[in-house]
Amino acid sequence: MTNILKLKFPTNKKKSKMIVESGHIYTNEHPNINHQVSATWGKLLSNYLTLFGAETEKWLFIDDYNPQFEEKLQELDINDYVNSLSQWGFAPDKVVYESDLVEHAKEVIKYLQKHYYAGQNQNGKIILHKGKIILYDPTNDKYMCSLLDACLYSQKLEQAEGCITILDKQYASQQKGTLTILKKIGIDTKTIYPFFYSTSDSTSITKSYEPNNLFFVQPAIDLLQIVAKLSGSVSLNLSLEMKVGNYGI
Repeated sequence: MTNILKLKFPTNKKKSKMIVESGHIYTNEHPNINHQVSATWGKLLSNYLTLFGAETEKWLFIDDYNPQFEEKLQELDINDYVNSLSQWGFAPDKVVYESDLVEHAKEVIKYLQKHYYAGQNQNGKIILHKGKIILYDPTNDKYMCSLLDACLYSQKLEQAEGCITILDKQYASQQKGTLTILKKIGIDTKTIYPFFYSTSDSTSITKSYEPNNLFFVQPAIDLLQIVAKLSGSVSLNLSLEMKVGNYGI
C-alpha cells in the first residue's frame, strides 16, 4: 500500500510572522554539540515554516544573568558564537540578553501579587500559588528562569503571531512553569510551541556533526502537528495508525 501525505494550507494576503528561538547559551559556556544540534533544528523549523508561507525571524537568547550567581568565568565570545550559528544555518536576526528582562520581571511580580496569584512562602521566597513555582528569591536578589522566560515570551508575542522555542528536553519542566505564569498574566499560550530535542538518544549524534543524524520520525511528526495548528491541516493516510506525540507540554 502506498503511503500518502497530504498537506493543505490556505493562501493569505498577509503572512503570519513566527519567531524561532534557538541556540540558547549561557555566558559561562563554550559552544558545543548541543548548541549545534539546537541550531540545526532552528534552521530546519525556520525553513519549514517559510516553505509554507510564514515570515520567520530568528532569535538568539543569551543567559548573562544566572551565571552572575555562580563562581564561573564568563568566557563566551558572543561574536564568535553568532558566527558559528550562522555557519550552522541559524543566523540570528535578533539577540536578547536575559539580564535585560529583570525590570519586566519586577512588573510581572507586582501584577501577580496584586491579583493574589503570587505571594511569599514560609521561606520568604515569592511563589506563584498555582504549581508553587518560585518567581523570586530575596536572599540573593534573584529572579527565576521561568519568570524571566515568561517575560521573553511576552516580548515575542508583541512582535509576532506565534513562536517556537527549541530547547534540550531537560528544560521541559521549566517551560511548563513558564506557560503557567503566562496564563496567569492573561497571555494566550496557544501559539507558543516549545520544541524539545535530545543529544543523548543516539550515540551517533555525539560523534558526528552531520545534520542527517538529527532527523528522527517522532520530531518530524510533531513538526507536522505544529504546522497544522498554525495555519492549515495535515492528513496522514498510512497503512499503520500513528499517534502524533507531544513533547510534554
